Amino acid sequence: MRSISLPTRIFSALAVLALVVACSNPNALPPAQFDNVVDTATLYALTGTTIGLPSGYDGVSGAPVRTDLNIAFDFAMDLDASGQLVLYPTGALGLGNDPGILVQTVDFDAVASAPLDGYVQDSAVVVKPGSVFVLKTRLSNSLCSAGALSRYGKFHVLGVDPPARSATFEVLMDLNCGYRDLVVGIPDK
Repeated sequence: MRSISLPTRIFSALAVLALVVACSNPNALPPAQFDNVVDTATLYALTGTTIGLPSGYDGVSGAPVRTDLNIAFDFAMDLDASGQLVLYPTGALGLGNDPGILVQTVDFDAVASAPLDGYVQDSAVVVKPGSVFVLKTRLSNSLCSAGALSRYGKFHVLGVDPPARSATFEVLMDLNCGYRDLVVGIPDK
């Protein structure tokens, strides 16, 4: 009969203990790695613009993206025939229902935490200059040791440029997996 060494038994016990602790708190998130910062982003309409311009926003990476190259984005922007700014979460485009948009009735700075529910995921959302909305991204395990989680961000429509068919947004994306804090600095939760 083969005996198990003491270091192996200690390591095995610690591994089991770590598993029990992790499983006892399924909402535990790894420590935040990224500072929340405010930035600006310009998106161009899906229609009536050059295909090489970014029409989508990827909240997982926190950047505008071209929608013709891949589906790694959370919403796309367009201007309708009357010049209204229309946001399309990917579910409204038939590309998956994870991302969602939730229009807020308060100022950008007043949104301190992303709500858990109420997001529009499967239809277009019309917003006006000055509007504020929260984005819940698609599930992603990119840089997430805790598995596939959403990221959250808040957006303020700074302006629409009809001749350029573009819109500019003030953005704060919490790039930390599963964190919902939407204030500048290292998030707590």
